[in-house]
Order: sequence, then C-alpha cells, then structure tokens
Amino acid sequence: MPNKVHRFNAIAGCAGLLVGLFFLQRAFVVYAKDDFQYWSKYEISKEIGEYFEVFYEPEFRLRDDAGDFFYHEHRQGLKWKPLRYLSFSFNYLFARNQGKKGQPQWEHRGELDVTPKITLGHWNFSVRERAELRQVQGSSGEGEWRFRIRPAISHKTELFGYQFQPYLTNDLFYDLERDAWNQNRASVGIIFPLGRWKVAQPSVDFYYMLQSQRSVRDDWSSNHIFGTKFSVKL
Repeated sequence: MPNKVHRFNAIAGCAGLLVGLFFLQRAFVVYAKDDFQYWSKYEISKEIGEYFEVFYEPEFRLRDDAGDFFYHEHRQGLKWKPLRYLSFSFNYLFARNQGKKGQPQWEHRGELDVTPKITLGHWNFSVRERAELRQVQGSSGEGEWRFRIRPAISHKTELFGYQFQPYLTNDLFYDLERDAWNQNRASVGIIFPLGRWKVAQPSVDFYYMLQSQRSVRDDWSSNHIFGTKFSVKL
C-alpha cells in the first residue's frame, strides 16, 4: 500500500506541474511569428568547505528552427550558502549575440543572486532574485540595470525504481532603463540524476520553455525553446 500511495503522489505531482504550465502559458499572449530554438547548457561545480561553491556554466543557442548558431554565454561565480533556506551567488557573465543583421553584440555582466527556498515533504519551493549590471557593446545601451525574479517549484519523485525531479519555473525580467517588464521565460522540465561516478555526481535536465519578449514598440514576440542541461558536481 505505501508504494501505491507514493506512486500516486508522484503522478499527481507531475500532473499538477503540467497543468500549472498550461495555465501559465495561457497568461501570455503573443502577436508575432513564433520561432523554434534549441539551447544547450553545461555546468561544472565544486563545493569549497561547508558553505561555498564555485561553478562554471557555458550555454549555446540555435535559432531559426534550430538551424542558426547565434548566441553563446559563459557564466562563472561563487555561491555562498549560510543557511539551509537561503543562498547568495556572485557571478560574472560574458556573452556574444549575433544580431539578425549580422552585427555582433558583446556583453559583460555582473550578477547578484539572492535565493530563499523551502522544502515541504517532496516539494521544493524557491524564488531566485537577480540584480544585473550589463555593459553591452555594439549597441546604444551600456551600463544598464536589470532585475529578474524566478519562482520555481519542483517535486522529488521516484517511480518504478527511477528517480527524477519535474519542475516548473517562470523567469520575469524588469528593465530599469525602460521602467517595464519586457520578458518572461516560462519553463517545464525534468531533471534526471545519473548516479555517482567516482567523485562526480552528474545529472541531465530536459525542458521546454516559452520565451515572450516585448519590443521597444510594445509588440510581443515568442520563441518555443527545447533545452538541455548537463551538470556535474565534484
């Protein structure tokens, strides 16, 4: 009986996240031609003592129905976890974005993350708040501040002997220069732990993202993104 109850809770948790994504998508209306993109991210991290962790996280993106490599970024940082329910991260990011007209843009970004979180049974809740100072070269905007808030919910699940973690997130962007919310990224995905290989703990993450963006003319466009992330903790 306990196994049946556990399986029912796991299935109910997954179904709840999928229903949540449906209503989340319905909340954002887009008015332009959609594009399909593929984003791939890789992360390697290592704990230093009890409270600190360093990481390196590159990402590569394909647009125009996943046929045009246009963007790559490289984030590295230091995480500080003074409490079980609170963490901070100090990051530096370099990005190169190839514009539609062939003009590349380079970006240097400093980031401060503050993430409160709580665990209730098999459910995890968190809200990552990020302040960004962006230096964008090749465009008119330099020294721009941006604020992001990303609530997330996930459920630790074991079904038929396999462990995985479905999750739902929504990353909201607020541009302080424009004084407007100008982007959101609603995602649903599943993380699969891959066991332990000697000193490494690898995992793989598959997700779907609906990215909605607001132009300076207040027009909204959207991208449908399939993404993967391969992580290794040392």
